[in-house]
Amino acid sequence: MTSHAAHRTAIARGDLSRPTRLAVQANLLADGDTFLDYGCGRGEDVAGVRKLGFTASGWDPHYRPEEKLHDADVVNIGYVVNVIADPGERREALRRAWNHTRKALVVAARLNAERRTVTLGRPHGDGFLTGHGTFQRFFDQTELRAWIDSTLGVESVAAAPGIFIVFRSEEDANHFVLHTRRRRHVSVKVSQADRVYSEHKETLDRLIEFFSHRGRLPAAGEDPDLERGLRNAVGSVRRAWSVIEKVANQTDWSSITAARTADLLVDLALLKLNRRPNFTSLPEATRYDIKALFGSYKEAIAQADELLFSAGNLELLSELATTATVGKRLPNALYVHEQSLELLAPALRVYEGCARWLVGDVEDATIIKLATDKPKVSYLSYPTFDTDPHPALAVATYVRIRDLEVDSRSYINSDNPPILHRKEEFVAEDYPGRAKFARLTAQEERFGLLGSDARLIGNAHAWTARLDEFGVRLKGHRVVRT
Repeated sequence: MTSHAAHRTAIARGDLSRPTRLAVQANLLADGDTFLDYGCGRGEDVAGVRKLGFTASGWDPHYRPEEKLHDADVVNIGYVVNVIADPGERREALRRAWNHTRKALVVAARLNAERRTVTLGRPHGDGFLTGHGTFQRFFDQTELRAWIDSTLGVESVAAAPGIFIVFRSEEDANHFVLHTRRRRHVSVKVSQADRVYSEHKETLDRLIEFFSHRGRLPAAGEDPDLERGLRNAVGSVRRAWSVIEKVANQTDWSSITAARTADLLVDLALLKLNRRPNFTSLPEATRYDIKALFGSYKEAIAQADELLFSAGNLELLSELATTATVGKRLPNALYVHEQSLELLAPALRVYEGCARWLVGDVEDATIIKLATDKPKVSYLSYPTFDTDPHPALAVATYVRIRDLEVDSRSYINSDNPPILHRKEEFVAEDYPGRAKFARLTAQEERFGLLGSDARLIGNAHAWTARLDEFGVRLKGHRVVRT
């Protein structure tokens, strides 16, 4: 398969549109898979996917009408259905793209929030004629999902705002949902010297990585290559594990198992939002996880259902937000950096997961706001969070869970956007740069810049006025007198 470095290079170059980029990042395209761009325009995505080493083709009624349509493993119909004025023709285009799909269909359309950025003319059918005389149909996120599902008779999965993926195989759909949620990496420190470990370090480290990722040892026959390597190195998996326990005797393995058990519970709770899959429809590794960590699927889903129910209890969520070890707690919400979500209590993670089930992955979301007075999750994008001492809010995406509504607001062109203070409060203790953030806050407090009411300095203009008032400016993450 094409290397991840090549993927990153292509994505960084902007060779791919957002829907196709998501397909690549989610590894929908495996080694030997084919790609079809249905409604490819001038073929930019086709060329970009070919650069990654995949076989790709494209068809477009205007630019490539003579191209023959071929079935493909992954098909993209990106921003096509929203420019078709006739509802029947629109449905037929979606069905035709689905008929050419062997594994996964990526569907993208423009959302209502984008209407603010388009010069609209008069209404036309169920959409509008733009200032350029072209037709545009705008969807609500839940409306788009319902339209896709009813047209194809298959449940789609939200990948991002305005982008859904439809899978041929239920197991592939479950695998996608389970593997697109990031888990916090666990580092295991080897603190003791041992001859056997030194001689077979590479093989034994693979077993450490396996346990760190899954919270258990591999089952017999689950990973033949690893099992064979361990048998040749030390005789058996159990013998290998005894060596690891000796050289990493300061590691609390039970805490890793507990963390991975909580991760699995969160995953199983959220899988029910579409429909609870049969045990045999789960990925093989997940089935092994369930047997090892819960004993049975029945017990696992019983606990998962209880967790899903608790995520709807705002009183409980408020208590958990107050006792959270990471994030900034305000009276009606907990704000947490997106890289620290995995450190929250499982019920809070399921709460956020319900919003993610509706909206998919919000690109460039930096801070997640979990409201505790109403079922609402906001994804806040601060592109310069790490480099700017007080980064400006670029885009806010709001998910009202009870109403199944998604909306967004852009501040990119605002000259007075909301800004952040006390950045260290949003991130975990081991976040790169946290110490630098904390030193800046301490310095700003000594100068009296922050005050007691954050609302007075919560926007760019007010903050600039405060700096001028005190005769200081910021140089990087330092306060200097002017």
